[in-house]
Amino acid sequence: MKTTQAQRRATETYRKKNPERIRYQSALGSARSFIEPKTEKMKNNIKVATEDGHFNYLDDLKSLRELIDDRIKELEANK
Repeated sequence: MKTTQAQRRATETYRKKNPERIRYQSALGSARSFIEPKTEKMKNNIKVATEDGHFNYLDDLKSLRELIDDRIKELEANK
């Protein structure tokens, strides 16, 4: 389905009025794409980046898990 001019204007207006939400959603989407790559392009990007040995995908995931666990503990302690 083609996007109408009105839909494009509404989207742009929303983005201008809610930049923090847009940045939050973008960061969340990037994190999810790194953790669970769905497209062949993203899977290939990870493969190429790790083939030369400079990056270890499994170690990076474990590091992210540690950061997430620490952040959850911090937020739960501050409730």
